[in-house]
This record gives sequence, structure tokens and C-alpha cells, in this order.
Amino acid sequence: MGNKGKQAQQPQAPKIPNFTGKWNLERTELLEEYMKQSLGADHVKHKFPKDMSVINEITQNGNHFRLKIITNSGNSETSFEVGEQWQEQDSTGDTCIVSSKWMGGKLVTIAEGRKTVTVTRELRGESVMVTTMKCKNATSRCIFSREGVPLAM
Repeated sequence: MGNKGKQAQQPQAPKIPNFTGKWNLERTELLEEYMKQSLGADHVKHKFPKDMSVINEITQNGNHFRLKIITNSGNSETSFEVGEQWQEQDSTGDTCIVSSKWMGGKLVTIAEGRKTVTVTRELRGESVMVTTMKCKNATSRCIFSREGVPLAM
């Protein structure tokens, strides 16, 4: 009877995925509606170009991230530690409080200001990153490929 001679197994912490790399936008889903909800109709004056270029350069060391987003219309850069809060300006210039956490193997970032925006990043294998953005009732997905890693089919 009992656990004599047996060691209790400790639950393992979930493996933290490695997002480090240069990620190139391959396609978007429902981006215009999401932009209208998150930025407001006044900020979305025209359709997004088909040749829109977006690159995410991510450097990750455990729970520390440096995220640089490079687009046709400008660049932004932020550094953060998962589990901590920080302040930053959103794309409309408003100050927001941002927090991040791991949910399973997904990195979830929540920006709370005039509007609440939730961004979830998840890896699909080594070559694909799916970024899901939610604001109000609009959800958009951006599919990125990791530069230098063949796409898994």
C-alpha cells in the first residue's frame, strides 16, 4: 500500500516555444475590419495594398522579447518580459498598459487603453507563425513564414 519506493512525479513546466527569427508576412485574413475596429474608421482611409510588406524581427531569450515590426509605412520596436506590465503608445498615439503571458504554447499580449487589443502569437512547426489580433468583435489573422526555414507542407 502507499507510494513506498515510488517518487511522486512533478508536473513539467510547458516548453516555451522559440520565436526568434525574421518573419515575413505571407497573407492576412480579415485585416481591414480589424483595423477599422482597433484604429477607428478615421485612421483607415484606403484599402491596404496587395503588396503590403510586414516583417517581424523577434529576438527571444527565455521570457525576454525584443520585437521589431517593419512595414511599408513605418517601423516600431518594443522590448518586454513575459509576465510583466509596461506602458507604450499604440498606433493612434494613445498610451496603453500592455501585459503578456504564456497560454499553453502561445504568447498572448493584451494592450488596454481606449480600446482593448489582444494579440496571440503561435508557432506551427518551425516555419510558420500565426498572429491572431482581436479588438471588439473583429478578429484578424496574419500568417508569417520564418526566413531561412523551408515551409512545411
